[in-house]
Amino acid sequence: MHKLCLLALLLCGAFSIAQTGSAPPQNAFDEKAASQMLLQMSEALEGHSQKQFLALFDLQKMKDGELFKDQVASFYAQTESIRIHMNLAELTVNGAQATFSVEAEMETEPTNGGPMSRRTERITFTVASFTAGNNHNWKIIEVQPRSFFSLP
Repeated sequence: MHKLCLLALLLCGAFSIAQTGSAPPQNAFDEKAASQMLLQMSEALEGHSQKQFLALFDLQKMKDGELFKDQVASFYAQTESIRIHMNLAELTVNGAQATFSVEAEMETEPTNGGPMSRRTERITFTVASFTAGNNHNWKIIEVQPRSFFSLP
């Protein structure tokens, strides 16, 4: 009887480990998180909210983050309206960082009344995990090509 109880405990422990090992971490960056980030980015661009757009980025961790911030400020200042459509194409997760690519199409109308411009490009974003208090979040630490967020 003692051996049977020990065997039952071992099996329960193994089952418990197998269950936890197969479930992805709650805070993992996945397709849902990438899609949510793209939705927030689209809303910020189309709503002409530079503050909301830049909130998605960790400019301190981003190489030449201040330069990118200035580029975005110039882009918003020179753009009357923005329409954008982004489709998630690829996602790679590597621990506390993830990289995802999107097929993006953007149409912009300049403030000076010039002709609408349209561009289609594949953009790659790198995000990193950070924790603030009890909140776990992801911020963009790299985007290529950066020139996508400027007028041609």
